[in-house]
Amino acid sequence: MTAMTDADPVDARPHTPLWTLKACQLLGSAAWACFGRFINVFWSDIGVTRTEVGILSLSNLVAAFIGQLFWSMVTDRLGEYKRVLVGTSLAGTVIIFFNMVPAVQSSFWLLAAVSVSSSFFLSTGGPIIDAMCVSVLKEQESEEQYGDQRLWCAVGWGGMSLIAGQLIDTFGISFMFWGFASIQSMYLSVCLFYMPMAKDRGQQNEQTVSLKQFLTFDVAWFFANLFVYGLAMSVVENFLLVFLNEDFDNTPKLLLGASTAMMCFFEVPVFKYVEKVWANNKDRLTSVLMACKVVLAFRCICYTLLPASNPWLVLLIEPLHGFTFAAMWSATVEYGQRIAPPGCVARMQALVNGLYSGVAMGLGTAMWGPLVMQPPKGLGFWNCFRLDAAAIVIWGIIWQMGLMIRRRSKAARSAAMITAEQPLAEITPSA
Repeated sequence: MTAMTDADPVDARPHTPLWTLKACQLLGSAAWACFGRFINVFWSDIGVTRTEVGILSLSNLVAAFIGQLFWSMVTDRLGEYKRVLVGTSLAGTVIIFFNMVPAVQSSFWLLAAVSVSSSFFLSTGGPIIDAMCVSVLKEQESEEQYGDQRLWCAVGWGGMSLIAGQLIDTFGISFMFWGFASIQSMYLSVCLFYMPMAKDRGQQNEQTVSLKQFLTFDVAWFFANLFVYGLAMSVVENFLLVFLNEDFDNTPKLLLGASTAMMCFFEVPVFKYVEKVWANNKDRLTSVLMACKVVLAFRCICYTLLPASNPWLVLLIEPLHGFTFAAMWSATVEYGQRIAPPGCVARMQALVNGLYSGVAMGLGTAMWGPLVMQPPKGLGFWNCFRLDAAAIVIWGIIWQMGLMIRRRSKAARSAAMITAEQPLAEITPSA
């Protein structure tokens, strides 16, 4: 019989089923909708002051950012996702239950230790799953795209956001922990029983890459854009519900949940179809990112036109979230993978998630918090939305100019190299 070739074992290696990618996105976001959205309420209920809540929130962002970088490097080094996802999710889920211990609740420092450690372990949910989606789709050369997987995150977050609050009202604040753990158990089951151990062997043999290889103009300009966009989006993401609750007449709590659900609902079709825009022309990625800035500016201006007597009109504006977040995020993930050093899929996605969700959103909250206060203490929401719209358009122009200069520089260098490589006979005039 003919001996087996070296490729046979590789071809026999089990692939990660695509449905597991969707399940991880759905269950991970649904679990976090139970816990992450209500942790501030829990802290308030046990007597944590607003100053301490601010310290805990900032500490969690820092711990999550460090955790994303650390676990992404572990993932790249191991060459597979399963052990990282299962180990960190199990550890983080166990740790959050220490919040229910009376001794922890009565000590700020114990509470901070529990909060920071759980954030460190649970930080893998976003970047590692996103990186896994990108890698698996590439390995299998699937016709499905990243957006086909990521839209299930919007389904899980939006769906659970509608019912989690009602369940907490019915069963008490402790439901946030039990609800989180119940959904996490399903998530862990998917990872344990249906996810193969190893990634593609070609990725396991990639050379070791240092963070210094991220220090290029393309990567730096990409991160600068993501950071500024995150600052601009933070006033919408973090203060919109406060705006509706404080600056309008008799805003029902139902509207607050409905606005979040509307955002998530319109993320789904955008995640599903936006990648068709750049499917045949990757240069369109930067055009999509620029269009998102324009739509964000328009969205902010629309908020300033809402009459104080009718807050329900905000539901006509929230469909724009599909463009200002879903389109931006899909284009950002794709662009980030294009410019990432070889073998750094998880690390690049961790930097993207950490910079946007942690650094930009955290600093944006600290920046916009004092500004949205009513004059004379601040500018007020109306002026902040106008300022945000102007700032993101100005940045968009600066960013486009940087890309244009970069393209011309590359073209000039390419032309010079071609000229230098031409044979002397081709560039010397004949006698």
